[in-house]
Amino acid sequence: RGALEILKQNKVALLLIGLFALHILWLFNTSDFQYAFKDLRIKLPLLILPLVIGSIYVGRAQLKLIFLALSIGIWVACVGVYFNYFSAGVEPENFRDLVQGISHIRLSLMMILLIVAIGYFWKELNPVLKVYGAVSILNALVFLNLIQSVTGVITFFTVLVFLLLWWSFRHFSAQKKTAISIGVILALGAVAYFSADYYTRYFTSNRNLSNLDAHTERGNPYNHLRDVGIVENGSYTFIYVCTPEMVEAWNERSDLQIDPNTPEGQNTIAVLTRYLTSKGLRKDYAGVMELTAEDLENIEKGIPSVIYAQKSGLALRYHALMFSYHAYEKTGNAVGLSLFQRFEYWKVAVAIIAENPVLGVGTGDVKKEFKAMHATLHPEWPDRFRLRAHNQFLAFFVAFGVFGLVYFLALFALAFRWNMDNGLAVSFFALAALSCITEDTLETQAGVTFFAFFFALLSNRHSK
Repeated sequence: RGALEILKQNKVALLLIGLFALHILWLFNTSDFQYAFKDLRIKLPLLILPLVIGSIYVGRAQLKLIFLALSIGIWVACVGVYFNYFSAGVEPENFRDLVQGISHIRLSLMMILLIVAIGYFWKELNPVLKVYGAVSILNALVFLNLIQSVTGVITFFTVLVFLLLWWSFRHFSAQKKTAISIGVILALGAVAYFSADYYTRYFTSNRNLSNLDAHTERGNPYNHLRDVGIVENGSYTFIYVCTPEMVEAWNERSDLQIDPNTPEGQNTIAVLTRYLTSKGLRKDYAGVMELTAEDLENIEKGIPSVIYAQKSGLALRYHALMFSYHAYEKTGNAVGLSLFQRFEYWKVAVAIIAENPVLGVGTGDVKKEFKAMHATLHPEWPDRFRLRAHNQFLAFFVAFGVFGLVYFLALFALAFRWNMDNGLAVSFFALAALSCITEDTLETQAGVTFFAFFFALLSNRHSK
């Protein structure tokens, strides 16, 4: 068959090419052409990969080889991660920095896709490849736990639930469909109940704030910030605080001296304050003196709460996520809180959309408009936190107006519709859609390449 005929059959590949054409067309609405041409260079895979992958024959044998190559690439990346982990100490909140050369989120998405592909081809694998596939799945799960990728795990289980529902609605009776749907709802309800219960037990306090001691045992005044409301392990963080006594006691017990006039000293004070609170101790001389040698070592490492020393992996990340929500809820400040910064980015995107709902701001003016709107909505934020939408649907709405949003949604809708008989394809489309909710998936070369390559490949009719 001719290449053109194969390409015509791959309608999803044609839609991807149209997505690139949209970027070119919307240059008419652009004032910053320097950034526009940079964006077009980044988005070139949307043109090149569909033209190439979408116009060649890809059979199941070739498809299996492609995923075998993907698995080898993943192993190479993981070896680097494990080497970094065992050769250098890292702080509890920095495990994702172990991933070098690629976004940890992108690597997690590739792992999830590989797991689905192994399951998809399982019956066709020989015994050696089955063992290799099982070890690769185990490695992926270990990796996600090691780098504490809550996003990766949530995406993984969401894709599995999607696959379960897809399979049941295609092959099961009405009774089994109902039973599976109820089971999924009950499981989600159990997760929500557990999370709410955990939050209530750790991040709420019944202490009466109206009758607090005014002075420490040494006669110095306490500073009680009753209005802040942040709680650590059932105790309010910003009551019973006497910073001079904390510093004095700490400098007597630790070789890591605190200078309150330096950023490093302020950071250690913040960690010490949270840690004392997590143990139910007052933030004064007596409280610091009650800390054990192990507590001192934890604080010197930057561990902000005793629970961070007790938990590891995903359990630790789950707790950190809960604390981030608690801090955001109580203070409204999202700086440094990865997930909740995204909420603020979405607000910025919506504000830009409200001013340019029909045609958007154009291919090249997105960065400029985000910078201007951040200056209005977040004037106190450091520049390094003033990022783009972290939501690809909103990003296209900002750039191309309602036309861009409708086109991008149609790409997913039609890809699902045209490939509903291909479990591997619909799994990737679901994975890609989930990634576009919390990431600017198509704003980096790696993200665009991953997106365009597998969209074109798995919608190829010969790959089924």
